[in-house]
Amino acid sequence: MRALAIALLTCAFALAADSAHVGTWTMNKSKSKVATGGQPIESLTVQFVQDGSTLKAIATTNGTAAPAVIADGKEHAATASPNSAADRMGSTHYVSTVNGNTVQTVFKKDGKTVGTRKSTVSADGKTRTSVTEGTGSDGKKFKSTLVFDKQ
Repeated sequence: MRALAIALLTCAFALAADSAHVGTWTMNKSKSKVATGGQPIESLTVQFVQDGSTLKAIATTNGTAAPAVIADGKEHAATASPNSAADRMGSTHYVSTVNGNTVQTVFKKDGKTVGTRKSTVSADGKTRTSVTEGTGSDGKKFKSTLVFDKQ
């Protein structure tokens, strides 16, 4: 019984621990490769906040903040703010899951996958790399690799 109590307590502390993504990340423009065809990204900052077992992200692109994106493994309506992956793909929903240092996002339109994003924090916790691949609303495939520095 004591072993079970310790195991449950350990799980509770693990769930309460902040994700490696928590904090403010600023795009390193010189290390990033933004796909052509969209509006230029002059600046991009993403702030991650832990809310229990849910991770929330707020992106500010070229000075404009987008609604929060929730990473909880459930499907959510996508808000297509300018320059966002949702906007580029015309996606209507997304599902984001957190697994250790990685957040995996699937973008959907009419129930079909139109793109993915894999964001990983480096082992030293100083760099975050996001690779987004998909098919734009124009039917053309694209790939962006954005590198962020932790602030």
